[in-house]
Amino acid sequence: MPLTGELMPEVAAKLTRLFDAHLSPRSGTGFMTEAERASSADSGETRSADQQRHDVLAAAIDTAARSGEHPTIGRAAPTVLVSVRAADLVAGRGVAHADGVDVPISLRAARHMICTGGTQTVTFDDDGRIMALGSPERCFTPHQRRAITLRDGGCLIPGCSVPAAWCEIHHVAPAAEGGPTDPGNGVMLCWFHHRTIDTSGWGIRMLRGVPQIRPPAWLDPGGGWRAVTKSPTRLADRHERRERSENPAA
Repeated sequence: MPLTGELMPEVAAKLTRLFDAHLSPRSGTGFMTEAERASSADSGETRSADQQRHDVLAAAIDTAARSGEHPTIGRAAPTVLVSVRAADLVAGRGVAHADGVDVPISLRAARHMICTGGTQTVTFDDDGRIMALGSPERCFTPHQRRAITLRDGGCLIPGCSVPAAWCEIHHVAPAAEGGPTDPGNGVMLCWFHHRTIDTSGWGIRMLRGVPQIRPPAWLDPGGGWRAVTKSPTRLADRHERRERSENPAA
């Protein structure tokens, strides 16, 4: 959908600097080996600068909505209500609808929002009467989000600079397929990588509660699974363990 308008110069300057921060290469990579640093720099980015600015704005909007610093609607944080027929979700055909917007949204977008925000089943009869109202399926709690933040440190895709505060929590085993909503099944992904994880070629799995990443074949043919984190505390701990193993007498 087209969006046009004008900003006051000081507001434009702030927005431009925000874009610059996320479109520029990362200036530091913490305690990493040269091989890890090179891998982090090679993320296989294919988006144009305009697409990346769009995704930065999308993440900023989501972050602001869940910050708790804005007026509530019905005593809840500003939340977009998306409706989709259960049969369409199962068949993988059709569209969904978001309140306040006339243009339909794709099923992939609907699944992305379900993974992030949870679902609630509402059953209608043929005349449109509400017959049953299911309990909302919970999304990750603030306490779980903090724990996952400490473990992952930001979007897990190598080379992505989106910080943890702007990330969403992705169900590695989909909630719709019985995947649990707990830290052992949740990882941090930015808005873009969360939305495209099923089509990008990046693989994510959990091994004994620790996330592992596998790059797409076009980026790293034959690439295997590897544990990944951007947590500065975990990176420092990993660096110390590596030094002790290389210098056991130290």
